[in-house]
Parts: sequence; C-alpha cells; structure tokens
Amino acid sequence: MTKLRNLVFGAAMVAAASSSALAVEFTPEENLFLGMKIYERAAGRGCGTCHDVRPFPDLTQSIKKLSKEEFINVVKNGRPGTIMVAMAPQIMEIGLVKSACMSESQALEALYAYLQAVAEGKGKVQKPATLDAKIKSCGK
Repeated sequence: MTKLRNLVFGAAMVAAASSSALAVEFTPEENLFLGMKIYERAAGRGCGTCHDVRPFPDLTQSIKKLSKEEFINVVKNGRPGTIMVAMAPQIMEIGLVKSACMSESQALEALYAYLQAVAEGKGKVQKPATLDAKIKSCGK
C-alpha cells in the first residue's frame, strides 16, 4: 500500500511540476490581445452574444463599476437568479487559451484587462508579433 501511495504521490508531483513549468508570462499587449480573443470566443460565439444586446448588462459599463475581484467572481461563479452561468470552465476550453497554456487566473485577468481597455475607448487590439513564439514555447 505504501508503494502505491508513493507512486501516486510521485505522479502527482511530476504533473504539478510539469504544469507549472508550462506557465507563460504575457506582456500587457499580449494580454489585451488574448483578452479580446476570449471575449470573442467564450461560449462558442463570444461574450457579446448576450452582453452586446439589451436587456443584458453592457460589460464595458459593468467593468467601470465592478472591482477586478467582483468581475472574476461573477465569471467564475455566475450570478444566481439570472441566466449568467459560471463561464470560467468554458473560457478554459477555448483553443487559444489552451494553446497559450493560460491558467484560469491569467485568462480571467486578460478578459478583465481587455474590457477595461474597451471601456477606456480602445478598439481592436493587434496581435503582438511575440505571441506566436510564446505559444510554441508552451508545448501544446
């Protein structure tokens, strides 16, 4: 039994070490681009499928009222009593999020940063030339 426990524990440690080894840091420009892509692709058709139409909340206005923690909490847990469900699991299934080896907190912070930029009047963000190399270094 001890051998089995050690084997399982060892495998868990290797998995934890390899997942943290894949962590990639992003520049603010890369983060904005990734946040834009998350906004466009979440739930298959993007956050705007609901949030760009009335009566649903306009996220560029909501982002001005919510703290980063409040925003991330809503994305992670949804809003009880509304149709807003927890979106973090769906965000983590986006191909670009996976291929960039983004953690959940990185993905949600990128989305928050992008919405803040849009609320401040920035439009589309260009893909930074450095992003492809980082995605390749991720190993997925």
